Amino acid sequence: MTKFNRGWVASLALAATWVLGLGSQASAQNPQIDLNQFRPAELATDGFALSTADAQGHKRFGIQLWFDYSNDPLRLVNAEGNDVGVVHQQVTGHLMWNLGLWDHLVLYMDIPYHFVIRDGSGEDPPFASLRPNGPSLGDIYFGARGNIWGTRDDVAQVALQATLMINTASLSKSGQTYAGGADTGPYIGGWFEAMLTFNAGKYIRIPLQAGYRLATANVQVAPDLVVGDEWSYSGGLMAMLGDDHFMISAEVFGRTAANPSIRTREQTPVEVLGGFKWLPDFGLSVGAGGSAGVTDGYGAPDWRVFAMVGYTMPGKAKDADGDRIPDDVDKCPNEAEDKDGFEDDDGCPDLDNDGDTIPDADDRCPDEAEDMDGFEDTDGCPDLDNDGDGIPDVDDRCPDEMGPIENQGCPDPDIDGDGVPDRIDNCPKEPGTAENQGCQDKQLVVIGDDQLEILEKVYFKKGSAKMQKRSWALLDNVAAVLNAHPEIKKVRVEGHSDSTGNLGFNMRLSKKRADTVVRYLVGRGKVRRSRLVAVGMGPKNPIVPDAKTKEELALNRRVEFHIVDSEDPQ
Repeated sequence: MTKFNRGWVASLALAATWVLGLGSQASAQNPQIDLNQFRPAELATDGFALSTADAQGHKRFGIQLWFDYSNDPLRLVNAEGNDVGVVHQQVTGHLMWNLGLWDHLVLYMDIPYHFVIRDGSGEDPPFASLRPNGPSLGDIYFGARGNIWGTRDDVAQVALQATLMINTASLSKSGQTYAGGADTGPYIGGWFEAMLTFNAGKYIRIPLQAGYRLATANVQVAPDLVVGDEWSYSGGLMAMLGDDHFMISAEVFGRTAANPSIRTREQTPVEVLGGFKWLPDFGLSVGAGGSAGVTDGYGAPDWRVFAMVGYTMPGKAKDADGDRIPDDVDKCPNEAEDKDGFEDDDGCPDLDNDGDTIPDADDRCPDEAEDMDGFEDTDGCPDLDNDGDGIPDVDDRCPDEMGPIENQGCPDPDIDGDGVPDRIDNCPKEPGTAENQGCQDKQLVVIGDDQLEILEKVYFKKGSAKMQKRSWALLDNVAAVLNAHPEIKKVRVEGHSDSTGNLGFNMRLSKKRADTVVRYLVGRGKVRRSRLVAVGMGPKNPIVPDAKTKEELALNRRVEFHIVDSEDPQ
């Protein structure tokens, strides 16, 4: 491990600290911490020190046996600034079990035992008081993992994990060192972790893990090393080969003090790891690997080797066709699901997803059924607008003939053959010109979508509802158009005034002028009275808001003809 590079000032300060008595504290004289930073992952399908967000399946039980050897897991700096090995060797075994429940919950337990904790230097003061005192039971922990979302077949998986740690190391041996937490109540700690696993296709998995570890007590091992609550973190890259029967894992894991005021390099152990697992179908799991410390933190060794063997009950379900759907729920156990995004959970290849009798291989729209309406029924795509007029067939009265939306998708009729559709032809039964709206003579009215647009004004005497004679020709034209188009059921004749004068007077005057127009159309124009309704709008809807000039005010004084009810002339 890399030696600390400290100056004489730091060395003298360190020596002075020990002389002043910090080294005589009970916690420093009896350094009770869990020195081994390698915590095996809970499931066989996890990594080595890195857990995934996997579940295990209902009522599947697993057991694992782990051994790891670490070299120089604890080195400190003496008063002369020399790097001294305090713990030279550590050998730890783990007996672990786990149980899956309801496909989303995993219970687990780990019983560690430290077979060897050997010192590196018993002669170098002030570290003589930090020498280990032999084998010891470790801190037992048990906990639960809850898979919140996702399976191995999803792009991402999320899980939460809570672990309860019991300080059995101190309970079984009050003077233990480096095997577990401090000999102080309540002898219980906790570890809370979140796990996120990305599954990048069939072969690559990327697990990430972060947590918070609650210690039983803060333990001062050395002036620069206080071990207490910690943040933990890990991440890695797992290559899954042979249908997940072989795992090659590269991982990094570490911890750091949760309290930033005591956080030092010695309290930030980080290790990198590489290993290999064999996971055959019959439940056996065998793995081995090694790691090395990349920082001078406590418990991060120069190097470490480990090995494991375990057994997990195989899942009851078989998958003969290899489509990851168990045979007991696979409707086609001998035919692999095509995984095309359509009904991929029944286990059968969907050769005709949309059920239109056109095989997906020949279907240009495999997820949309052909409408079989006699129009291009061989390409597999529903033809929602056969004639291409922009009106869906369901709303098109003539789905195989192009027509405008005004005529509900049917071609416009033109009885007189003058090229002007009847619906906008002022003279639909006699040929005319487009310039004259289908008539031979010049027109003063144009049939719009919802209005008869007049090209001149209706004139009245000033302040009166008496109409001027110069407007008779215009209204005669309006009447002729209405009589030629009986499909226009009702027209609202609106009288509008400007904003000058009294509002009440303007409202009454505009209504009287509308009544005058209606009487003219009925009396002289022979339009049925039931087709007309007169409304006085007063100054409410001006063409020119805030009109000031005579011209602007004149524009607001007007009569309009709005079509409020009509039907298809066909």
